[in-house]
Amino acid sequence: MKRKSLTVKNKVHKKILSHLNNKEFKKIYKKFEEFLNFRKINTFVVSLSGGSDSLALAYFSKCFQILNNKKVYYVHIDHKIRKNSSKEARDLKFLMNKSNIKCEILSWKKITETRITQENARIARYSLLERFCKKKRINALLLGHHRDDLYENFFIRMLRGSGIRGLTSFSSQDTFINKSLKGYRPFLNITKKTLLKVTNKVFDYYIDDPSNSSDQFLRIRVRNLLRSLQKEGFDKKKFDLTYCNLHSANETLKYYSDQNISKNTNYFSKNLKDTVVINQKFFNQPDEIVLRSLSNLISKTNSKYYYPRGKSLIKKISEIRDNSFKKTTLGGCIIERVNNTTLIYPENIK
Repeated sequence: MKRKSLTVKNKVHKKILSHLNNKEFKKIYKKFEEFLNFRKINTFVVSLSGGSDSLALAYFSKCFQILNNKKVYYVHIDHKIRKNSSKEARDLKFLMNKSNIKCEILSWKKITETRITQENARIARYSLLERFCKKKRINALLLGHHRDDLYENFFIRMLRGSGIRGLTSFSSQDTFINKSLKGYRPFLNITKKTLLKVTNKVFDYYIDDPSNSSDQFLRIRVRNLLRSLQKEGFDKKKFDLTYCNLHSANETLKYYSDQNISKNTNYFSKNLKDTVVINQKFFNQPDEIVLRSLSNLISKTNSKYYYPRGKSLIKKISEIRDNSFKKTTLGGCIIERVNNTTLIYPENIK
């Protein structure tokens, strides 16, 4: 690197790190660094939406990159749903470049038949991020989710009739995306208001997605509901206590479902390693334990990070428990009865 370029780079880095003189920002960064060091995360990808929360994540990631001399990638997905999305992507890339943050833009090439929904956009975003991480051989993806996202997710899941696992699914800062990629949410204990303060101070810019004010989306309606509840005295501290109790109950159920899998399942020989063998005792456990155990096995077998829908699973469990059961499909897997055992294997197994 030329001397002039190196001098400019050093000046930019000095300016970036100068914001850590703010006591609140320094405290956040210290916890962020501890989060990464505890998990031995050195190289990672930052999912950069351009919103205030992801830009705050980009800032602290850049501080970590400078102070620890680590390789960090920053990726923005241009979903092309809004007319201005490509311009926003270019503006974001220009802004990040000013802070010596190399932002890579990936575009969603939407199939004509694909419905434009927030859920489909989310699936496409994760798919592109997964491919990027695989290409770079990176197994850590950082996400900018915060405390407010946790509240919203709880109420969304509640409206959809989720059980304890669904209601508390967002509470974990570590989440599996696939066998080789793990997602991390280092800011789940930080509010959006705090992250917005960081972004405004450091960048004085963020993308304000118009869909965030459109009540045609359930998440936005829930967000507006929470604002109304706060005006009526919604106590977040009491909610946090309730959420903590639910999380504890979820961990207990997880323990017993893991025990059920450990004691009552096995695998075929090496050439059929993807085939799970389940004995009769597996289905003699309480309904919730069987449901969790089976959904875990299906998720692991089909290599997808999400679980099959609860209603479908409950119906299938009822079928499998019947003595006349022979064969069915669920979540990309085949479930088959052979004598007194039940087999689970991918639909595409050779």
